Amino acid sequence: MSLAQARQMAETGDLTGAAGLFSEALASDVPAERAEAALGLAVVLEDLGDTEGARRADWTAIETGDPEYAPRAAYHLALSHERAGEPAEASEAWHIVASSGHAAYTPAACLALAQLADDAADPEAAVTWWERVIETGDPEYAPVAAHDLAQHLLDAGRTAAAQRVLAETLRTLTPDTYAYARLATLMGLAHLDQAIGAFTAAVDATTAPDVTPLAVELLARTLRLRARDTEAEAVWSRALSDPALHAQVTARLQRPAP
Repeated sequence: MSLAQARQMAETGDLTGAAGLFSEALASDVPAERAEAALGLAVVLEDLGDTEGARRADWTAIETGDPEYAPRAAYHLALSHERAGEPAEASEAWHIVASSGHAAYTPAACLALAQLADDAADPEAAVTWWERVIETGDPEYAPVAAHDLAQHLLDAGRTAAAQRVLAETLRTLTPDTYAYARLATLMGLAHLDQAIGAFTAAVDATTAPDVTPLAVELLARTLRLRARDTEAEAVWSRALSDPALHAQVTARLQRPAP
């Protein structure tokens, strides 16, 4: 029986029969056929609920070193461990995929490793993996990595760096796409954070009645746009406590938000 017949049986729902044929094909003297058979066996065993058997088959495919089926098997293995909530084992498998250099699988593996590092509170590793995804230029995964990296940079107060990441990626995207809209929205938030910094500097620089009330209002309202309500209230309160500013700031506070 051929591998093609095993695949056909799997596709028509005869998983047990397909597993038997894939197991027979593991005896092949052709490395590529052995690798393909091992991956096929891993997939059908997973569908049959034999997780451990599927993982053993994945490792059989990985150990062949086949340039196509080894990284695919590592990908399959990584997903199995992720579903089981086993990050260390998933990371090992994703590293195998990433090191394969396979263009179809490397971006996804690097993105997964970035997320695992971020979840493990290892920001340096996460940034490295996000940057690797972006460098691939993959149309599906690079925008996701750019978004995650930019969000990380914004959270760390590195607004200018976040803007550079977003701008570079936006130049590669078509405007009427979801990815473009998502990154453009984050770019807008980055500009708001930059504005908060500028308005804060203006408020701190002077208490001039012809400048500070406007800066206070802009700062407080922009903080609210970033869901920083407590800080916004503190800005209003400090300004209201200044007799020289109280009247003008009160008028601006009572004015409806635009």
